[in-house]
Amino acid sequence: MRPGPVLAMAALLAAATPANAQDAGLPAAVQGLWIAGECAAPEAMLFATSRGWAVLPGGGQQRLWRVARTGAVTGGFILAVADDADQTRLLLRPTSSGLEIREPPAKLADAALPGDAPATSLRRCTSIPAALAALHGEGLSFLGALDGIEAGCAGGDAAACLEAIWAWADVAPDGVLTAAEIARLARGVAYAAMLSEGADPEAIAAALGAGALGGVAIGWSLIASFDYDGSASLSKAEVMQDRFPPPGLAGAVAAAPSPGPQGASLAGQLGALRTLLEELGPLLGLPGR
Repeated sequence: MRPGPVLAMAALLAAATPANAQDAGLPAAVQGLWIAGECAAPEAMLFATSRGWAVLPGGGQQRLWRVARTGAVTGGFILAVADDADQTRLLLRPTSSGLEIREPPAKLADAALPGDAPATSLRRCTSIPAALAALHGEGLSFLGALDGIEAGCAGGDAAACLEAIWAWADVAPDGVLTAAEIARLARGVAYAAMLSEGADPEAIAAALGAGALGGVAIGWSLIASFDYDGSASLSKAEVMQDRFPPPGLAGAVAAAPSPGPQGASLAGQLGALRTLLEELGPLLGLPGR
């Protein structure tokens, strides 16, 4: 029997979290949601965390990158370099009115930055249009928690990894997960995985819409599998039941071959999310890849 999605996510994140996950990060001054244009009618949005950034234009491809390294650049810019094959770069500079960003051309060496790439000015907004909030709000909340999930899963401890996931998933918060909370977790994973591949707003809306009932189905399936006390919800104790070695097996487990080294690339983290998405895809109603 294959593990349920929440357990699968814990295992996949624990296995794929890079060894250098905490070596670099974007400073707090540039983190959060930024708007290009008017707050009531954004032309584009940028969402940044310590370990990643998402570019969300009004139309066209929405993309998520994870940070491989950061550095300082002449002129007060912060350089963020992604872990993708192209080593995508983004320059960020706090200003008195908000944030300036530039996307330098691939052939321009780091030593020559910032160069003359076009600048985009961004601002903070207290709210965004309802349609954008409905499309991105839940997913961006998950992306905001992803740094903490990476940190919790970095040591390969399933209990710590589950704790980090639980911290975001338990909306109530009452220490247990309902079908709705598990469905929200599934949608958050789906959103992150779609942005890591690149998707337009229409595809994201269609996938999340089709996945609404699928996420609930996943929630009830997990509850049916692990709800030992019949409370119609899941506790961490229920999810972890029988997933620590019994005392009699501790020696055998300790003598088992050690697992290989964890991946060094942040791409492994999103690779884990993509693998989980493939498992969730049929229930979420997402198109096959």
